[in-house]
Amino acid sequence: MKNSMFRSLKKNSNKIAASSLAGIFSLRTFLLLTAFILAIPATRGQVKSEEFKRAFSNINQSVLKAQLGFLASDWMEGRMAGEKGEYIASDYIASLLQLYGVRPGGDKITSRSSGGLIPAGENSYFQNFVLIKTNGSNEHIMKIGQVSGNTSWSAGLDYNIDFYLGFQNQSKEIEAPVVFAGYGFKSEKLKHDDLSKLDLKGKFVLRIAGLPPHARKTLSVTELAECSRESERIIRSLGAAGIIEFSPGRLVAGNPAPQKFLDMSPAERRPVPDAMYSEYQLPTGNAEEQLLRITVSEGTAAMILKGSGIDPEDYVRRSESEPYRLSADIKDIRVYIKTTVKKEAVRVRNIIGIIEGRDPDQYIVLGAHYDHMGSKGGYIWNGADDNGSGTVGILTLAKAIMETGIKPEKNIIIALWTAEETGLLGSRYFVDNLPFARERIKLNLNFDMISRYVSDDSPKKVTMTYTDSHPGFRTITEENLRIHGIDLDVDFQPSPDPPGGSDHRSFTSAGIPVMRFKPGHREEYHTPADEVSTIDWDIMERIVKISFANIWQLANSKW
Repeated sequence: MKNSMFRSLKKNSNKIAASSLAGIFSLRTFLLLTAFILAIPATRGQVKSEEFKRAFSNINQSVLKAQLGFLASDWMEGRMAGEKGEYIASDYIASLLQLYGVRPGGDKITSRSSGGLIPAGENSYFQNFVLIKTNGSNEHIMKIGQVSGNTSWSAGLDYNIDFYLGFQNQSKEIEAPVVFAGYGFKSEKLKHDDLSKLDLKGKFVLRIAGLPPHARKTLSVTELAECSRESERIIRSLGAAGIIEFSPGRLVAGNPAPQKFLDMSPAERRPVPDAMYSEYQLPTGNAEEQLLRITVSEGTAAMILKGSGIDPEDYVRRSESEPYRLSADIKDIRVYIKTTVKKEAVRVRNIIGIIEGRDPDQYIVLGAHYDHMGSKGGYIWNGADDNGSGTVGILTLAKAIMETGIKPEKNIIIALWTAEETGLLGSRYFVDNLPFARERIKLNLNFDMISRYVSDDSPKKVTMTYTDSHPGFRTITEENLRIHGIDLDVDFQPSPDPPGGSDHRSFTSAGIPVMRFKPGHREEYHTPADEVSTIDWDIMERIVKISFANIWQLANSKW
């Protein structure tokens, strides 16, 4: 865009100059002056074009393979936030940025850090911060009490058999009465309301798991999801002590391995990584306390409902075709629950580099998360695509930009974030701790999983999501695909709030425009099978090339 603008400007200027000079000077004088003008070094726009082409041609698969082969190796141990492998990966990334000449943009160096690579008092590549890690536990106690004079309590129920807890971020000890609320469901459209007339304050809400059959037949998936969210909001707002839910016919409350898993040989089984049993959060002190949620077996539910006259199976049958409401306090029954969680502080770090531009007030952020899910039981979640591919993509772009030797108009921040897999925490910390006003960030280009095609039927198809208030993002992309002959089938998906659960969410929530290329999820996603051997190098190279063309144009033009 800007190169063509420069060419057009030069062409028009030459026409004007020629017409003016011809009227004043002799032809010989004009020719001599023209020769002098042509001898002047090329304009900045022309240099950009030449240097861009050289850097563009240096983007190739050999560079991608070398870097990704290391980042997604077993030496990184799955790059779990706060673990040794992630620290090794961050050192490697920082060393490459230093090699490319990208200026450090992290915290100030102390005299005892950086191993002397960067002098004390100057910035490092690391933005250090702390996460609070909450570890789940099996040390939970649940009892059911029969109130008649002195309360007679049941023997302790067995965890993961008689009852099961979803993840809790707080240790709690609660004793409370119980109210049965059917499905605990509310829909204005269906005139179904299990909740509004109940006194829930300080009580456990016992409900049948799932949704009423008639609602599933009538409402859309979106409507059902909205009703579920609203129902839980009501339960919380009415001061319930927690939710106890059960499924008629479910004999075990926990999550036993599915049959497919049981039929595998030990070598084929893929356990859940440790990351899935913990919760991470920034130490803001504003984390909302979770509503206690307990799943119980059919037998445990029968103990609670004993003497109430409520038949859950009959309730389900009556709800098949129309709203049915039966709710009641379950008299003389109390439930006691004690949960235990363990917390610890974990030191983590983002990696931040800056490519200085000419305009101090405008920034583009090129970002990707470099963390993954760690390891467990001898298995390593190496995360080659998620998100070794995006990390290497960012590093390759940083190298290409620096190879031009040209200072861009806008500042370009190179950001590699940690703790994406645990809640987008690295990018959230970055956005919340900017050294300048958020309004100066004109765009975030997020790179997450850029090395797998959507399907065997569409091996060259990728999705580009972007903020729809900037339609020029599509125009630039289409233009660069054509000019540079990049063979990609791009499905453009503009949105006021571009979807997806990656780090771009930290920017959209702050009102910052975003752009993102994404081929698609494959069966290897979030499994130990996400290895380098499954990478599609062709599509990865093409995404990096179109991204470089776009970035160069966006960083050097007004929009």
